[in-house]
Amino acid sequence: MPPDEVPCAAHPDTLTVLRCGRCETPICPRCLVHSPVGARCRACAPPMRAPMYVLTTSHVLRAFGAAIVGGAVMGAIWTLVLLPFTVGFLAIFVGAALGWAFTRLVDLATGGKRGPITVAAALLGIGLAWGEFSWFVGVRVGLYALVAVAIAAYFAYQSLR
Repeated sequence: MPPDEVPCAAHPDTLTVLRCGRCETPICPRCLVHSPVGARCRACAPPMRAPMYVLTTSHVLRAFGAAIVGGAVMGAIWTLVLLPFTVGFLAIFVGAALGWAFTRLVDLATGGKRGPITVAAALLGIGLAWGEFSWFVGVRVGLYALVAVAIAAYFAYQSLR
């Protein structure tokens, strides 16, 4: 014998046998929200962000702190060690290395968090590294380094979004 049909709480013109697994409110297929523990009504299954995208104030401060310190260190390394590789085809590899380094740096500082804030932190660090590099070697060479900066920004964005 089929269970008794009752009207949906949100759509009284629709009969249903389905109930919320938490509050037992009658729900129709239009109101149904699939959750890991079964069917829920919209009140019992609020949308939640994935934990890797939820940043606390501490995460944000660590991300930007790491980006600022990393920008200063990477700018010095770029100026003192990687300068010969910045002009020409090898700038692609310098950019990939910078993108990877800032991605890992922000990753370690935030515990693997993702999102626009982590991307912004990495881009800030890359910008600071480029600014320091351009300051010491001159703007003319610094303009060639924009290829490396663009590639670094692309890699950081793709990894941290």
